[in-house]
Amino acid sequence: MRAKKVVVVYGTCVCIYCVLQADANAAASKYVSLGLVGYSTAVTLVYVQIRRPVFHQVAYALEVAVIMARSMMHQIEVRKTDRRAYSELVSLFWLGAGSFGAAFVLWNIDNIFCSQLRAVRAVVPAVLAPLFQLHAHWHIGTALGCYASIVYQQYLRLVKLGVVDNYRIRKLAFVVPYIDSRHKVQ
Repeated sequence: MRAKKVVVVYGTCVCIYCVLQADANAAASKYVSLGLVGYSTAVTLVYVQIRRPVFHQVAYALEVAVIMARSMMHQIEVRKTDRRAYSELVSLFWLGAGSFGAAFVLWNIDNIFCSQLRAVRAVVPAVLAPLFQLHAHWHIGTALGCYASIVYQQYLRLVKLGVVDNYRIRKLAFVVPYIDSRHKVQ
């Protein structure tokens, strides 16, 4: 078994917890926590037994679907009260979803055409070979998607606390979002 596969499931559960608990009370928190620990444990135990990558892919896709669905619900709520915050959340949402989606496509292309991609890497100049390392691009895409999701959760929390007007979303190299508190919104 490859441990890094189940670590992804556990890490994504943290994002699920954040999106589900953005405006929930503390009493519900323990049930959400228990449910996520149960889900992660069940996925791990089943994956250890069957060792099928498609099982992991489906388990991970379900987690991403939960995050996306709840995020969309939050966006609908925020849209009614704060258009600027709504716009920022939508931008972060699509960056995360697009990164995850593109990474998932590349991961599957790599799984299906692995031997052909190795053959291409063997004949192209060494400087171009990394372009055909699609599994590496999977990691980059999911990392950016996960990071965008974390920034989304932080920004959503600022909205729910009513202090979002003191913050702006900025982007490093036009892609990597971060929350900037130095500039008041005019």
